[in-house]
Amino acid sequence: MRSTALALLLALAAPAAFAQTLPPGTRLDGVAAVVGEQIVLYSEVEALVQQTAQGRQAPPELWSRALDRLVDQRVVIDRARRDTTLNVTDDMIAQQIDREVAGLAAQVGGEEALVSVYGRSIDEIKALFRDDVRDQILLQMYQSRRLREVTITPGEVRSWFDQIPTDQLPLVPELVRVAHIVRIPEADEAGRAAVRTFAEALRDSIVAGQATLEQLANRHSDDPGNTNRDGSKNGGLYTTLPLGDLEPRFRAAAAAAEIGAISPVFETPFGYHVLRVNEREGERISFNHILLAVESGDAEIETAQRYLETLRDSVALGVPFEALAREHSQDPYSAQRGGFVADPQTRQRDLNIDGLGPLWKSSLDTLEVGEISHAGEVQLLDGTPAVHIVLLQKRTPSHTLSIEDDYALLSQYALQEKQNRVLEDWVADLRRDVYVDIRADEYQPPAGG
Repeated sequence: MRSTALALLLALAAPAAFAQTLPPGTRLDGVAAVVGEQIVLYSEVEALVQQTAQGRQAPPELWSRALDRLVDQRVVIDRARRDTTLNVTDDMIAQQIDREVAGLAAQVGGEEALVSVYGRSIDEIKALFRDDVRDQILLQMYQSRRLREVTITPGEVRSWFDQIPTDQLPLVPELVRVAHIVRIPEADEAGRAAVRTFAEALRDSIVAGQATLEQLANRHSDDPGNTNRDGSKNGGLYTTLPLGDLEPRFRAAAAAAEIGAISPVFETPFGYHVLRVNEREGERISFNHILLAVESGDAEIETAQRYLETLRDSVALGVPFEALAREHSQDPYSAQRGGFVADPQTRQRDLNIDGLGPLWKSSLDTLEVGEISHAGEVQLLDGTPAVHIVLLQKRTPSHTLSIEDDYALLSQYALQEKQNRVLEDWVADLRRDVYVDIRADEYQPPAGG
């Protein structure tokens, strides 16, 4: 039975070695499947069943679905290994291993407990998992390339929506559509010079081989994107971002950088950066970086507030908000669009007001549609502290999902489902060209597993 949640490969998980988290006494020896030159162990299937069941009794069919999912992973890995255009660097592997080992250690009660479970040192555990981690990164790169080709039409979105029973339509939270003009308060020259000096010292340490960029990013980077949802660090890694989405000065540095080389220290409105480009494919780029933000004092914040209040007065006198945003806003993501704010991942303009954060919410709660807030401090969607004035363009109360009000949201959901179908068909095609030998009929899973 094929798994229909082909976030299968997107949510893929940890590589095979990391999936083997069953207590040593309960691991089962034996090969459940052979895929090309790779194998799937019974213990891996059991671990995935336990992970999926989350402590509940697993239905009988879950074991075969787990095996099928692991076979699909190996099939894609087999093809990804043959793709010579995919570049997985040693630093990318090391950063991923560090994150995975840290996660495992947290699950079992620390590094000492992890060493006890595996009977190996931390360095030996990392070495044990290296090949699997490389395969995991290859798989993610290979799959991401395939998904970029998938698009959706308005007709497909409506057909998808029409399949939802009326009594099962979900409730959509309150949404707002906003534009803003941003000023990023500047620090004094002494503070700026001190931060640049520290950035140069970090770069020197990386070039001299005293530390990796990932290690120093985890210790020192001020980029909020350096922290995963579970609180772990990711070494300043960004994968397959469009160059056009990057701040202009960062984009110029990324476009000029040699693959794998450590860039000179450079400045953007967010602070000072040290950058390593891992892969460049057309207009998309993968990289690691360190950001050192330059903090502002009260005087600089007050100066920015006065500047924005003057712009607010100009709007009252008839100057278009959008024109002022393009000329004066220092938010690189919204300024060129006349201040219009969008989700940086989905490009959606209708934003969940609760998800914007308390500073945004306090400004918007008192506004009527068409009104502009007074200048106030804010954290931008990328985490940068700033000062802004906000124009509330639209407010959509909480409501039942509808095609008229929620087309952008529905198009995301429909696209995700289409991506899953495309992935399922794609993997089925790949399986025809890869040797697969399922040996699971030799094994009877435990009752309930």
